[in-house]
Amino acid sequence: MKEVKRIAYLVRPTEGGIRAHVLALLSQIDRSRFEPVLICPPTVSLFHEAEKIGIQVLPLDIVGEINPRRDFRCVVQLRRILKRIRPDIFHMHSAKAGLIGRIATFGISPRPRLVLTEHVFIFDERTGRLKRVMMALTERLLARATDRIVTVSEALRHELLAEMGINPRKVITIHNGIIFQPLVHVAKPGKLVGTVSRLAPQKGVDHFLRAAALVCKRVPGTRFVIIGDGPYRTQLESLANSLGISERVEFMGYRTDAIGMVRTFDVFVLASTRESFGLTLVEALSQQIPVVASRTGGIPEIVDGETTGLLAEPGNAEDMADNICRLLEDPALAASLAARGCDFVRSQFSAERMAQETQNMYEELLS
Repeated sequence: MKEVKRIAYLVRPTEGGIRAHVLALLSQIDRSRFEPVLICPPTVSLFHEAEKIGIQVLPLDIVGEINPRRDFRCVVQLRRILKRIRPDIFHMHSAKAGLIGRIATFGISPRPRLVLTEHVFIFDERTGRLKRVMMALTERLLARATDRIVTVSEALRHELLAEMGINPRKVITIHNGIIFQPLVHVAKPGKLVGTVSRLAPQKGVDHFLRAAALVCKRVPGTRFVIIGDGPYRTQLESLANSLGISERVEFMGYRTDAIGMVRTFDVFVLASTRESFGLTLVEALSQQIPVVASRTGGIPEIVDGETTGLLAEPGNAEDMADNICRLLEDPALAASLAARGCDFVRSQFSAERMAQETQNMYEELLS
């Protein structure tokens, strides 16, 4: 009988895609081969969700932003935890967890195999040149001590290699996967177009609103729903008002029943200007909801623009509005794209597939 190997997971404070990814992975891991231990802040929902499925969870005061004083204390605390639990593999999620986690392992014996999963693009248009150089240098140095770096899309892998100069043999792609909800068809309450997104600049919800204003002129009676919250909400509500569509747009905030709301959409839109993967697209397509998304980042790995959904140029409200109207005005096209998109994502982006590929990586590192 093979020895069960202990895998420690480190996660920074998060409630979005990283949380869903880690929870799906923990729920699917083969516990006859691996013993998972989650290390994360006790204040996040993931801490309690993991406990509910029988995962050992250890609290750690890690913060999302760079904070030298708190980060130093976190490194010391994490180092004690790792020495106590002695994992065979230490799997960190996100750049911040990777920074804290890899520093904490320096000099530890026996040293666990180190894995870092990157979930989002490291840089954006606001990142200055000096910061880019410093971050790239830091990651290049830390990558030397990292056994494997995982990206959730090929687009993210390509950017990581181009920007960081990391050994490409260390970097692999394991596409995101989700635990699919049952496919349920519900009655549609009229023409409804919606999105599920954090309300932050890179998510392009302002472009969604500008597209909505154009759609209102071409398809009267269409309503719009925005599920999600974030720092940009006040500005977006003001934009909807200035566009004269505030009565047509409902800001619903964060919803635990988002998938139930998505089932009522006639069209799902993801208007991000930068997106490493697009988990909400997978969720929408898994419910046979036709989608329009931006041609950016990892999105074309899900939506090809022809058979699984329609693509618009990022930031182009007119292009997005044209595609939304195509689906609203051609129910047969919408149904065809939704059906093929559903088949595609359910075959390619399951949590079971993601967990199997991750476990294969673990076995390779331990062999």
